[in-house]
Amino acid sequence: MATAAYPATLDIPVREQVPRDQAVLHTVIAIVFYWLAQGILGLLAFIVAPIVIAVRVSSKGGEKFIQEDGAEFARYGKLYMAIYAYVYFLTDESPEKAIESTVKVDFQPSGNPTWLHALFTQILLIPHGLVLGVLGLAFILIMPWTIIVSLANEQYPKQFYEFVLKYMRWQTRVTAYLFSLTQEYPPFTWE
Repeated sequence: MATAAYPATLDIPVREQVPRDQAVLHTVIAIVFYWLAQGILGLLAFIVAPIVIAVRVSSKGGEKFIQEDGAEFARYGKLYMAIYAYVYFLTDESPEKAIESTVKVDFQPSGNPTWLHALFTQILLIPHGLVLGVLGLAFILIMPWTIIVSLANEQYPKQFYEFVLKYMRWQTRVTAYLFSLTQEYPPFTWE
């Protein structure tokens, strides 16, 4: 489980079986989702969301934002993580269905964000972006190998599962901070 004290956690059970017929279709869909996730969703999450959050916080205040809009942005964060869980082959369920079952994401909105903090969160997250970017380079090697092994053995390789899950947990903590669901800076932990 992710850092218990941090108000954002993620857990996904390991897939027991990856049927070959589903794996081939999943691979094609995942490649398309990956490009969408990196392009469109990245733009929405890292550029548009902080602007929308800053506007909402400036108009109603930080505490009211958490009370009224925290659940909405927590849902966006959950969907964002579920899309990546699908892309990274951790689930074969659609992202919308996965957030209700296999992809266990918990955001506990708290704090009193300011519009200025919300607007410049991306800058504060540059160190995390650099570390996650370097770790993300490992996906260039891991994901094709994972797909090949999954197709051959009809099982998700457990050693890759641990790596991907820890990466996604880190990404979940960063997303909580990016969406102003917490003012606690995400820890640099690999768990």
